[in-house]
Amino acid sequence: MPAENNDKPVTRKLKVLHLITQFAVGGATEPAITTCRLLSDAGYATRILAGETDPGQETLHEYAKSAGVRVETLASMRRSIHPIHDYRCYIDLVKYMRLHKFDIVHTHSSKAGFLGRMAAAKASVPVILHNIHGWGHHDNMGRSARMVYVHAERTAAKVTDRLLVVANANAEKGLKDGIGTRDQYETVYNGIDLDRFIQVDVDVPQLKDSLGIPKDAMVVGTVSRLAPQKAPDDFLRMAAHIHASAPHVHFVYVGGGPLEKQFTATIAELGLGNVVHALGYRSDVPELLRVFDVFVLTSLWEGLPIVFAQAMCANLPIVATNVDGAPEAIKDGVNGFLVQPKKPIEQATRVLELLLNSTLRKSMGSAGAARVADQFAERSMVNHIQRIYDEIARSKGIID
Repeated sequence: MPAENNDKPVTRKLKVLHLITQFAVGGATEPAITTCRLLSDAGYATRILAGETDPGQETLHEYAKSAGVRVETLASMRRSIHPIHDYRCYIDLVKYMRLHKFDIVHTHSSKAGFLGRMAAAKASVPVILHNIHGWGHHDNMGRSARMVYVHAERTAAKVTDRLLVVANANAEKGLKDGIGTRDQYETVYNGIDLDRFIQVDVDVPQLKDSLGIPKDAMVVGTVSRLAPQKAPDDFLRMAAHIHASAPHVHFVYVGGGPLEKQFTATIAELGLGNVVHALGYRSDVPELLRVFDVFVLTSLWEGLPIVFAQAMCANLPIVATNVDGAPEAIKDGVNGFLVQPKKPIEQATRVLELLLNSTLRKSMGSAGAARVADQFAERSMVNHIQRIYDEIARSKGIID
């Protein structure tokens, strides 16, 4: 096994299980696939175990298969909370982990994070890590529900060797809620395949034409789920405000989700049918980003969205809500603008400022592109995770 990222060579192949609640398109699944792919190339025995994905959600099974990553499905793992089903899942996980004798269990997402870590402790898995891509509890949920999540996270943290966060802000939030100790936290920024998003060959006018967008129209776009967290209605209300003063601007929303019908109805209600293009899930995101002039994200809460890095690769200025880890990717006034959530008119004002000033738009796009390789490269992410794995494994005597 290569030893370039370690003080000593690893003397045997470590068996690593990544556990995730659903194998759906999103900010947890893609980094898990990338980590397994690159660690497998480095000699680790990796696999992913995931629950069944809810109907209507796009999965990444084909992408994982093409990447050579082994993915198995655990039918008892479900996203919704149900005590009987969850206990059954816990028992299944304990049996699975005991059967395969993993050295490391690395969990992602709230449900898999809690059940997986408790099962790993019961199964005597030597190394247990949890990746926080954004906390399951947030200020937009009821107090009782929030406390249930916080209590679960506090309990699971007691059996966790390391808590990996995608932004420093997530660690501070966890500590404020009494989850874990400071020495358990480590920030590992999500990484992407930079070449896939930088080396893009696309005929932009032709792609615009295929989407029903005039070749000379400016485009404001996003890549996001149609889910409450992402506040898609705010995107549309921002679009309506821009449309009132700049009727030739078009808007693109890439992504699907449970609010799809409501989103379509709101487009009609606001009279935006001719300028808003709801594309659903797409596999050509690198190409679609080249159609955009400004990238927007209207989320109410986040970890640190991987789509920021994707937009920065496309030299796009970003207007996003100032939540959680956003300021760690977007320097306000440098490579984009940060605005408060639930303020679509403020978002529209910043977008218009960029649309009307090509010099500012280009300078911000260039500033983002200049820093993306240092912060969001997939190899940097996986090298960091590998160092953590080996450090803890050595401290426990699993490897020399």
